Amino acid sequence: MSRVLVLLCGLLLPAGLAAAVFKCIGPQGQHSYQDHPCPADHVAHTLHGGSFSLVTREPYQLRALQDSRQQTARQAGTLQQEQAKAQQLRQRQLVQQRKHCSRLHNRHHTLQRQLSRSRSALQTQRLQSRLASLSKDLHDAACPS
Repeated sequence: MSRVLVLLCGLLLPAGLAAAVFKCIGPQGQHSYQDHPCPADHVAHTLHGGSFSLVTREPYQLRALQDSRQQTARQAGTLQQEQAKAQQLRQRQLVQQRKHCSRLHNRHHTLQRQLSRSRSALQTQRLQSRLASLSKDLHDAACPS
């Protein structure tokens, strides 16, 4: 007999726990929780059994969450802008380096032509010295051959 009573209590207990709970928000914003429906001038949220572990977000919490997301988006946008500026700077530096290398190569070819046409030993020695200096500049600027 006691086993039947325990079994009956076990079957009826969950039915009592599954009752609905009403969250009522009054006209001035006050909150109340009750087991019967809210009055007509209150905003009602019905909480069913099993959903008590869910967190409902109040409007101020939603605004804070939206503000946080907007701030994260702004930070991501700022980071992208900084990365774009850095990329533009790298590209400008590359263009300047190419121009510099081009000028050095042109000067090197000019000196080689002058060296091939030189007539005196003194002029040849000076041109060779300039070519050596220019070759060092080309190497220091990391210009491709």
